[in-house]
Amino acid sequence: MTFILSIHPMAQFAAILFAFYAAYLGLQRVRSLHFNRSARFLRERHAITGAIGLVSMLGGTAAGFIMVNRYLLSPDLGLHVTVAMIILPLGLFGIFSGLFLYLNPKKRGVLPAIHGINNLVILVLALVQIITGISAYLRYVLRL
Repeated sequence: MTFILSIHPMAQFAAILFAFYAAYLGLQRVRSLHFNRSARFLRERHAITGAIGLVSMLGGTAAGFIMVNRYLLSPDLGLHVTVAMIILPLGLFGIFSGLFLYLNPKKRGVLPAIHGINNLVILVLALVQIITGISAYLRYVLRL
């Protein structure tokens, strides 16, 4: 059972790493547009890694709920579940706004800014998830 319950945190951590890499690529675009720094924006790579990160995080949310209900019989995960429920709509917005921006490339001001801020909020919340997830893992899976 420990192995099965270890899949969720490992997969979510990988998803979060993809999301951080996508954020790094997006920040290169911000640097070139707003700070007059020479930076190459790898648009295709940004879109792919961002999609992998966000879709994986949302899939991991569903998998986490299924695994908790099946194996742990509804423990009190409190903040971990609350933050996941906040990430859910933000993640959907990040996916759909990113898809729209990718499929309709042109000079824009507001939507890319909202997209970027939204996804940076997700990354901050993902760090909270790592902390609360480690605590839950130690408590319910390793029983420490």
